[in-house]
Amino acid sequence: MSQSSPTGLSRPVLSRPLAFAVLLLAGVAPVAVHAADAPPVMSGNEIVVTAERRASTVQSTPISMTALSGAQLQARGVNDLQAVVRDVPGISMRTSGPGQTELEMRGLASSGGSSPTVGFYLDEVPLSPPAASLNGKVVLDPNLFDLNRVEVLRGPQGTLYGSGSMGGTVKLITNEPKLDHIEGAYDMSVSATEGGHPSGGGDLMINLPLVKDKLALRVVGTEKYTGGWVDRIVGAADFPLESGSGCGNGISSWAGYGCVRGNVDKASVTAVHHDVNWTRLSSLRGSLLYRPDERLSVTVNGMYQRTIAGGYSEYDQGSAKEAHYQPFDFAEPFADTFWMVGGTIKYDAGPVEITSATSYWHRVETQTMDAAELVQNLLALDTYTGPIGFTERDTSHQFSQELRFATKTDGPFQLVGGFFYSSLVSTWAADNAAQAYAGYSVGGADANPEGIVYRSYNPYRMEQYAAFGEASYKLTPALKATVGLRYYEFHTHVDMWQNGIGTATGNADPTTLTVATSARGVNPRFNLSYIPNPRLTIYGTIAKGFRPGGVSLPAPQETCGNQPVKYGPDSVWSYEVGEKAKLAGGKISFNADFYLMNWSGVQQQITPPCGYPYTTNAGNARAYGPEVEITVTPVHDLTFSLSGTVTSAKIRSVDPGTVGVSVGQPILNIPGATVNGSVSYTAHLNAETTLTARVADNFVGRVYDIAYNQQRLDPYNLVDMRLVLARSPWSLTAFISNLTNERAALTVNNTAFAWLTPSLTRVSVNQPRTFGLTFANKF
Repeated sequence: MSQSSPTGLSRPVLSRPLAFAVLLLAGVAPVAVHAADAPPVMSGNEIVVTAERRASTVQSTPISMTALSGAQLQARGVNDLQAVVRDVPGISMRTSGPGQTELEMRGLASSGGSSPTVGFYLDEVPLSPPAASLNGKVVLDPNLFDLNRVEVLRGPQGTLYGSGSMGGTVKLITNEPKLDHIEGAYDMSVSATEGGHPSGGGDLMINLPLVKDKLALRVVGTEKYTGGWVDRIVGAADFPLESGSGCGNGISSWAGYGCVRGNVDKASVTAVHHDVNWTRLSSLRGSLLYRPDERLSVTVNGMYQRTIAGGYSEYDQGSAKEAHYQPFDFAEPFADTFWMVGGTIKYDAGPVEITSATSYWHRVETQTMDAAELVQNLLALDTYTGPIGFTERDTSHQFSQELRFATKTDGPFQLVGGFFYSSLVSTWAADNAAQAYAGYSVGGADANPEGIVYRSYNPYRMEQYAAFGEASYKLTPALKATVGLRYYEFHTHVDMWQNGIGTATGNADPTTLTVATSARGVNPRFNLSYIPNPRLTIYGTIAKGFRPGGVSLPAPQETCGNQPVKYGPDSVWSYEVGEKAKLAGGKISFNADFYLMNWSGVQQQITPPCGYPYTTNAGNARAYGPEVEITVTPVHDLTFSLSGTVTSAKIRSVDPGTVGVSVGQPILNIPGATVNGSVSYTAHLNAETTLTARVADNFVGRVYDIAYNQQRLDPYNLVDMRLVLARSPWSLTAFISNLTNERAALTVNNTAFAWLTPSLTRVSVNQPRTFGLTFANKF
């Protein structure tokens, strides 16, 4: 392991690397002038995308976006969502493992509120619930094998993609079945992690034409095991609790949250469970395509995925080892089960193409956290009374329907429009009880025979309606103006039920609350683009994004006072200018933009001294910065790439009554800078065999996060190497991930769905240095 501080936060390997990217951005104007005079270039190697709900290339789409083809994903070893985030500028994450990741873009954090700030799509299916699902911000981590491409759209996409997309949108596009021939592909991987457990698994794809040129089926299956590297260490009865720490006054005084954890590294150890944060992913994805003629196509998609984990990828802050310490032997399993079915009908009606997209998905997440220390702190006890877990079960299902049309003419006027409807039901249930706590109650409240500390059941229902459209007109052959609007309407209904020692009644009697809300509004978008030739695109965009409000669970008034339960929606106005240029006959690709985001009514998480976090509209914020992507191919087989962003995201004003938030405070979970750099070279060993070497470096700057208190997480650097021997149709890849064995603090306490406490902060950590081999073949 690399050297680290006692908190486990590593010293950065790279210092201020983004200065080069900033200098590159300063050269946008001269580059644009030179490219405008350059001869046209063929666009045959461009990735075709559907960011604007119609087919276009990345170069000709006048927005800030990145697209990675399936071949690029394979060449770079990008096989999960976290790898996508590391490879694309302007996007960051808050994660503790697969299925437990929140996405952020352009300074718009999702740590506050219940809705995501980044939309997430699998083909035509919106996978991030549009509002107030307590697990809605945690996106599915789908298998990326046999993917056609990934599209990352930066900036508000509220016109065409709706709520939850005010920071941007991520789209995963699968390969559709081929009607004319049988084909297949598979891969197998094995790897070893330094200080951890081995990993292995594989993928398989089969494409079967059932009726030649009319009906075909494509099926993708995955089974993967990722070995863990974090230990769970169980202490004896002398598990450290620092004397004189403020504990021991008992529940009657509600003196809690004064406990101080002792030196766990000196505790007597009764059990050590090694590498508990293993994960196993099982996935099956299928697509059935029916094309009776050239004008009509019907696609039915289905997917099942289950991810299970033995524990979180977290260690205890302040401990010398990469481990979680606990007074009782209590496991912390996680499971995420998802299934989806969808249907897409496309009809070519001549001047317009009509698309109908219908989907239904169901997701169940369950997780259990060791809560012995948290409850001991909550109740101000002088000892750990007994083992107790906090179990959460999130069940969500959503039906959605979109009907849209897009004009196909090559004339100056183009139009995209449609209607959207979704119905979401999401239930958050929690249980925290043990007989050891049966004798406790608050303020002389009645007995609690089951020892319920906290139990809740909170069904949430929301219906969303929207009508949207974008019209574009070419003022000249090179100059195009686009105007878009989306009218949206929400209706929500939340029923909250909870009981236990840690609730308002203080015993088994329930506290209930019903909240119904509605919201409606209009999201505009204005875009002006100038494309004098296929080598140059210049654009400017003004757009509005929005996010619905939500509900925080009630907290006991005796300890927390009158904490707000409801919070309102927030919105953002985005201003952006950018360019995309091809230089030197296409050997240099240079894309750059600068954005400014004014964020109103920021949904911010607040952690009061009583330990019950809640969300409030804290005030207004501003985020701005440059984004740069440059690729240089001086010769056919050698490629250099560099991308990055510098982000300034801070609170500009604070609403009256908001505690813990101040003017100038950085927005949580937003890196100050990110840089991705790589170099690859392909050597032709003979007419049929190639050897490709690739080195990639991912730098993430300082981040502010919140556990019980706000903390600054140090920058980190992750270096990967790959060596691919290929002889069609097979390839053999040797790889090293995290070459320098960096111990990166990704986030703090993002799995603390129970109470937050100053005595225990847990840090999400990346995988140590890993060596592996992958064999892939096509048939």
